Amino acid sequence: MELRAAAAALWVLCGLLLQPGKAERPPGSHLDETAIAAEFCRIDRPLCHDEDEQLSFEAVRNIHKQMDDDANGNVDVEESDEFLREDLNYHDPTVKHSTFHGEDKLISVEDLWKAWKTSEVYNWTVDEVVQWLITYVELPQYEETFRKLQLSGHAMPRLAVNNATMMGTVLKMTDRSHRQKLQLKALDTVLFGPPL
Repeated sequence: MELRAAAAALWVLCGLLLQPGKAERPPGSHLDETAIAAEFCRIDRPLCHDEDEQLSFEAVRNIHKQMDDDANGNVDVEESDEFLREDLNYHDPTVKHSTFHGEDKLISVEDLWKAWKTSEVYNWTVDEVVQWLITYVELPQYEETFRKLQLSGHAMPRLAVNNATMMGTVLKMTDRSHRQKLQLKALDTVLFGPPL
């Protein structure tokens, strides 16, 4: 019985801590949270009351915001090219462009969310995420933590955004290079699918 109570307490703590950027938000950002929740419900009504999905949507939204330099609500080819070269260090992003944009030259938050939900990675099990962590990210020392937290493909966008609480407190990654490596590999996986 005590074990169940401890597990429940751990889940509550993780739920609070897994929220991207929550600890870094300035006071009074409740309006932002309300606007994000309303946007998510407009885009994906069936999932709009699922807290884990809301957190993943917020992370996808943050990724989009990083890419949308002119803040017009759409990521165009020039912005994605710059992001691929500067943030993800791709020297020839041609192949990634066709994967990311397809026929759509302007990518909205809604487009990015829908692409994420249809990604193979979205449906990854905990075992598949752990396999990705070990073989692609090459950080096997965090396997136990990922399993304990039951991180499935749904959580991948939250790994792709810069969040000190998530990386430090929840995942217990004290090495800055490990945090950066995980974030970049997760970002690549969210945007372009599983590694080949």
